[in-house]
This record gives sequence, C-alpha cells and structure tokens, in this order.
Amino acid sequence: MPNGKKTTKSEEIALFRFSIIAPVIHNTQENQARYFKDMAKTVYTLPDGSSKQFHWRTFKSWLRLYRANGFDGLKPDPRADSGVSRVISRDLESIIRTRLEEFPSLSVAALYRILVNDGSIMDGSPAEGTLRSFITRTQLRPRDTHPVPRKKFEKPFINDLWLTDFLHGPRLSIDGKKTKLFLTAIIDDHSRCIVGFRWALQENVKTLELALKDAFSTYGLPKMLYCDNGSVYVSAHLQLVCARLGIALVHSKPYDSPSRGKIERFFRTVRELFLALFPLNQQHSLEDVNRRFREWLDHDYHRRFHHGINETPFDRYLNNAAQVAIRRVDANELDRHFYQTLNRTVKNDATVSVGGVLFEVPPRYIGSTIELRHPTGQEADLWLYEHDAPILRLHPVDVVANSSSHHLGIQFNSLHTED
Repeated sequence: MPNGKKTTKSEEIALFRFSIIAPVIHNTQENQARYFKDMAKTVYTLPDGSSKQFHWRTFKSWLRLYRANGFDGLKPDPRADSGVSRVISRDLESIIRTRLEEFPSLSVAALYRILVNDGSIMDGSPAEGTLRSFITRTQLRPRDTHPVPRKKFEKPFINDLWLTDFLHGPRLSIDGKKTKLFLTAIIDDHSRCIVGFRWALQENVKTLELALKDAFSTYGLPKMLYCDNGSVYVSAHLQLVCARLGIALVHSKPYDSPSRGKIERFFRTVRELFLALFPLNQQHSLEDVNRRFREWLDHDYHRRFHHGINETPFDRYLNNAAQVAIRRVDANELDRHFYQTLNRTVKNDATVSVGGVLFEVPPRYIGSTIELRHPTGQEADLWLYEHDAPILRLHPVDVVANSSSHHLGIQFNSLHTED
C-alpha cells in the first residue's frame, strides 16, 4: 500500500473471505449455493501461507456476516491466526510466486539456487525440501500449461462488470516539458461505454483513484471490477476500497491479456482514432489532453456504431439503464471510502507519528492501536476512525500551546517570584 502501509492480519483474512463471497453478493440464493459448493472443492492458500479446504456452508456464514456488519464483519477474532508456522515468510512467498510466474518450467532445485544466490534464502533456511513441500502444498506450480479454451461472453446488464487497465501513451510537451503520458480507462462490459478515464503523468494508484471516483459518481457502483495483476491493482488500498463499497475485485491470471480483450480492443481504437489525429508536436497541458479525450468520447466513440454489440455504446447504455437498479454513494461518503488506512499505537505522550509528523490523540487512547485514515497524498488531513466511522480530525502537536497544559503538572501562569 502507498506510504508503506500494510494491512493487519485481520484485514488480510477479511479480504480473503470477501474475495470468496464477492462474486455472488448480488446473485440469487440458488446461484449462491451452486457457486459455494463449487468453491468448496478448492484447497485455498490462506494469508498466513497455510492451506485449507472449507465446507460450502462456511462461505454462506461469511456472506451473512458481511450483510449484517459489512466488511468489518468478516474480520476474525484477534487470536484467529495464532500459532501459524512462519518458516516461509510472506515476503519470501511473494518472491517465489514472482519467480514461478516468470519461469513456469523452473525446477525446484534451480529455483532454490536462484533464491540462495540473490540473498532471498540465507543460512540454509528454509531448506530445499521445505521449499518443495510449500510449492506442492500451495499449488504454486500450474498443473496444466495447455491453452485455456475461451468463449465469447457478455454480461446481461450495465454495471455487472467493469474492466480497467493502463495504456502507455505518447510523449508530449506538457507545460513546456517533454514527458510520457499514461491513460487509465474503465469500460462497462455490457454497453462498451467508457465509464471512467484519466490521462496522467504516472501509472499509479492516485490516477486510478481519480478515474474510479468519476466513474462511481457518474455511473454508480459496479458489481465486479476486473483488472490485471499490476502493482496498482493488487494494492491493499484498492482491495479495501472495493470491499467497503461491496465491489468484487477480480484479477486475471498473469500475462493473460486475452481475458481483458474488451479494454485491449478499446486501447487499439484510442491509438487508431484519437492519438493518430492528435497534434503531438504542439504544447499541451494535462487538462487540455483530458478535455480533448472527453470530447472524442462524447461525440465520436460513444456514438459510433459498434460491431460487437450492433449499436452505439451510448444507445446500448441508455436502453439497458431502465432495467437496472443502479447503486449510488453520496459524494462525501465516496471520498471517505477512498481514504488511505493505517494503524498506529498511541504513545505515552498521547501522540502518533504519520509521515514524520506527530499528531495529538485524546489521552484515553494511550497504549491502544487506533485506525487512521486520510485522503491519498494528504497526510495532514488525518482522521481517527472507530467501527468504520470518523470520530475526530487529528491535528499536529503544538508544542508552544502544550507548554501551558495542565497535563505537564506545572501551571506556568501561576508561577511568581517573591520579594
């Protein structure tokens, strides 16, 4: 997560549980039972690295907890993951997964040598046999590398499924400086409408956040958001945002771009019909690029006949919108859902440190671990949260004002000198 924030153990478990139930949150009871029974056939790798198979009724209990208490209802008791072996740490597991994704045919012996040589494994711990058992138990190595047969699909309603990705754009003169641009776009699977976009100077969480906020504000909330495994999309921040809003965040398999064919096809259209006619040699601003792109979407792409749906994206969206109950969130509430989340233990002087700045906390929280949230990139706008609700805005420590505080045990205004 940005700013070095890591999810807590309970949040990781809650996110795992949400990932199981998310695809059927909006489905009928019959579909839920069939889905859960299918999912119960799988052995899952838990956030602590262990493996477990669940009864399908366990998934139903998680769904009931989510509907009753929201995302926090999926968090386990504090001691739910105690006593778990840490032979292979999460960091090492992440490295192992990355290596096997890059080189699927790599033998365990060769992988072990690589991990020793790059310093990921030191002093012979874990041993090669432990690594071999871990890979087998967690099923990290794919059993079948044959091509997966694909079928053309389309969701029946708008907002059932949105797909998102980044396009690496051209180098333009932006505010007098030659720089590369990135486009993040979000496409509705049913209508092919572009529900959100943003041209920016970086491919990062902030760019995606701005595009998602615009999309949610204008078109409502989707049931499912489908994306690749890039660092922007696997961030704990995005997972928490989607979990709070009841959106299933689904990732494609590594290097499986065909599964995101609709957004890839749109990017091809952007290159052929927008960028091909864009004045690349002129001076621009980001505002100008985004304005021109919005005009192209509104007057060209959305109103152009689309052979995949046999009508224009705009017409298909309007024709389907009357049949759908669109979920919406108040603008202020939506902003709060996108706040960065972090946890801090309050020091004995009733302060916490965020971004190198000390903030004052009410003394009753001394020694407690509290939840803090702030808008992305705005650590100074820091809020104390309890039970998923804002309690108090925190302020930086004012050492001058505190010099006369009664908590010091000294009342400076009462001091006087005797003749």
